[in-house]
Amino acid sequence: MRLLLALAAVALVALVAVFVLVRGDDDEPGGSPAATASSTPATVTEPSLGADAPGAQATPPAEASQAAVDDLPPRQAPVALDQPAAAGDGVTATVASVEAINGFGQGRGNVSGPALRVTLTITNGTDDILDLGGVAVDLTHGTDAVPASPLDDRSHAPFSGSLEPGETAEGVYVFSVPPDDRGTVTVSVGHRAGAPFMVFTGSAG
Repeated sequence: MRLLLALAAVALVALVAVFVLVRGDDDEPGGSPAATASSTPATVTEPSLGADAPGAQATPPAEASQAAVDDLPPRQAPVALDQPAAAGDGVTATVASVEAINGFGQGRGNVSGPALRVTLTITNGTDDILDLGGVAVDLTHGTDAVPASPLDDRSHAPFSGSLEPGETAEGVYVFSVPPDDRGTVTVSVGHRAGAPFMVFTGSAG
């Protein structure tokens, strides 16, 4: 009887040991497909910043910059300040005088000070009436061709109205120019949109 009880006890201990070993294997990390799948990090693909992405700046084509240069009005070869210039369509211009004055600024943005008063003439050598409302005049000074600021002086009297064939008109323009930078002065006159500018250059010092 005692021998049977001892054998039964040994068998029970062996069953318990086997049960514990089997449960331990099941609890190991990675023991199930679900655990393996969840432990694998997800791969995130960064979006590339292409030309179509929001906020991406498209590089302007080189043709756009060249077009801006081509839109500038053409200019005739410069002549001396005391020589007549021709636009090439029958219209001519001259610089009648360049005077150093103490300009008086009128209106917002105008500053009184040293200035040059330029008197110009335009002669209509065409067979048509010339509209003087489209005349444009600018002046640069110095070797770096610095643009001069127009001054609305009392003597300022720009071209206006119309000019009959064969007639000559006069216009007066005032520009702020420092006295120490008048060694080279360039005056450009355009009588209408698209027409070549007539250019005069020389010393006004």
